[in-house]
Amino acid sequence: MTEAEFRAQAIANGFSEFQVKHYVSDLDGPLHTHDFAVTLLVTEGEFALQFEDRKAIYQTGECCNLAANVMHAERAGPKGAVVLLAKKE
Repeated sequence: MTEAEFRAQAIANGFSEFQVKHYVSDLDGPLHTHDFAVTLLVTEGEFALQFEDRKAIYQTGECCNLAANVMHAERAGPKGAVVLLAKKE
């Protein structure tokens, strides 16, 4: 998916507050939640969401959605990751 397609789809689904986030390789943060939903597009590298019971991995050009209040941790592959994300309160 292109960045333009992602932005259009996110806006159509009620997301806003776009921001670019850079994740360093092998980042190992704690499990946590957010009180907002997130949709994101991986623009560089490999990005993963670690859940309590599984891990979901996303490559450049892939999107993922995370509902509010879901326990997770963000992870990046060996070369790090850059994502474009948007939030929905």
